[in-house]
Amino acid sequence: MKNVNRLFVIIGLIILVIVGRFFLVQNEVTEIPTATVVTNEQTIDSIRGSYCWHSAGEATCVDTAAPHELVQESNMPYIKIQPNEEIEFKYDQHIKSVSIQLWQEDYNYEEIATTARFTAPSEKGTYIISSLTRFSNGDVSDVIAIEVE
Repeated sequence: MKNVNRLFVIIGLIILVIVGRFFLVQNEVTEIPTATVVTNEQTIDSIRGSYCWHSAGEATCVDTAAPHELVQESNMPYIKIQPNEEIEFKYDQHIKSVSIQLWQEDYNYEEIATTARFTAPSEKGTYIISSLTRFSNGDVSDVIAIEVE
């Protein structure tokens, strides 16, 4: 009789684990978040860069060109902004961490912020800025091109 009770407990636990996993997958975020980049006065178009995303037991990784190459290939226009203007990368999902990077020539970059909101450069010129953002389901990079007037 004890063995029968143990068997029912084990079967019950297995069913509980399966049902619990089903509900976890149902609540999991499956879509890769899209960036909305805003300043005080306007919205800036961005380009999706490299990303790795996992959900529902599947993972997808896409490796793209470097940010300056993405801007060149897409013929993305540089958006005019004011010196020291506030810029923010906004997402519809909770951000775990972010690194805002100012790209210089070729493959050199400098991290300029570790929050989604940052200040544009103060000197006139054209700049390529990327955001490497970590979410609970993966990492996503987005790129903008700005011209400080």
